Amino acid sequence: MELMNLKKKLKEYMAIPRVSGYEKEMAYALKKDLLEYTDDVYIDKIGNCIATFEGSEKDAPVLMIFAHMDTIGFVIKRIDSDGFIFVDRVGGVPEKVMTGTAVRVGSEDGKYYNGIFGTRAYHIMSSEEKAKADSLNDLFIDIGAGSDQEVFDLGIQVGCPVAYGEAYYDLINDRVSGSYIDAAAGMSNLIQVAEYLKDHKPKATVRLVGTVWEEYSARGAMMANRSAKCDMAISILGPGAADTPDQKGKVSNVKMNDGVGVTMFNFHGKGTLNGNIIHKGMFELLKKAAEEKGIRIQRQAARGALSDTAYLALENDGIPCMDLGTPDRYSHSPLELIDTKDLKQTGELLCHFIDLLDKDFDLNRY
Repeated sequence: MELMNLKKKLKEYMAIPRVSGYEKEMAYALKKDLLEYTDDVYIDKIGNCIATFEGSEKDAPVLMIFAHMDTIGFVIKRIDSDGFIFVDRVGGVPEKVMTGTAVRVGSEDGKYYNGIFGTRAYHIMSSEEKAKADSLNDLFIDIGAGSDQEVFDLGIQVGCPVAYGEAYYDLINDRVSGSYIDAAAGMSNLIQVAEYLKDHKPKATVRLVGTVWEEYSARGAMMANRSAKCDMAISILGPGAADTPDQKGKVSNVKMNDGVGVTMFNFHGKGTLNGNIIHKGMFELLKKAAEEKGIRIQRQAARGALSDTAYLALENDGIPCMDLGTPDRYSHSPLELIDTKDLKQTGELLCHFIDLLDKDFDLNRY
């Protein structure tokens, strides 16, 4: 896929509101796009979008490559008599960047309305207020309404989703900033791989999947496997780029425009006690694919985070898993940032990994 077309698809997916649990619009958009490359596409009972490309070797393992469709956001918990909206978080929302941020407020019939997180004018803030971040409990959303009834008349009720405002900016050096890049990047790679597989029949059957719930419970891919019945899986989810002044030399060696990011180890210890340690055989095959394509690999090992692979790995009698993707900056903020050259290389590496996967691949850990 040409870089221009990949960026166009990225921008399209970034614009679709898809807070975890409210992914319907994204699921049907992804289904429509995947149907251009295979007739075997469906949405399962909980909302995962699953496309299949049959392999030529019946004994080869079935590979699932997936990207989560959902995003972080908010859910409405209260609407006051003056029409101001109060919310709670869905997923890991950074409170300190919320004030003054644009949002899209969802209604029960699926429409979205523009709004902002209100903030006290700088001129009337005390010195203490200027120096601290407001708690989400103290923040409110203003959509321009004058009463609660005006809000209700739009179909906006408690339990409706709120997403970041739509944003997309082309930066220099083929870099892009905007809202909800991380998940949109992975789904763009799914289309990139689908386009390749249409004309390059794989030896192993490949299922390309857009999953739900990653930001909510990290169990959408686990449920997708119960429909797709796979033997091994790759999550397209890049590590954070640690090349900004606040992280350089402290967090990891991962940089933008320096290759595809691969998570060797992750672990979420805050009550979850789960994560994923990369499957040795999958990583060895990935290294071979990278060497043959001339693509650099960047390794990350991290605590404090996990992905769908943590639970997917426990399905069946054990599913070998690997997380890789485009390094990103400012993750979960309203304006994330990636280098689209990294995005293109991620898809190209996945395509060559598929080329090398055959019936001789050993699914065992050792």
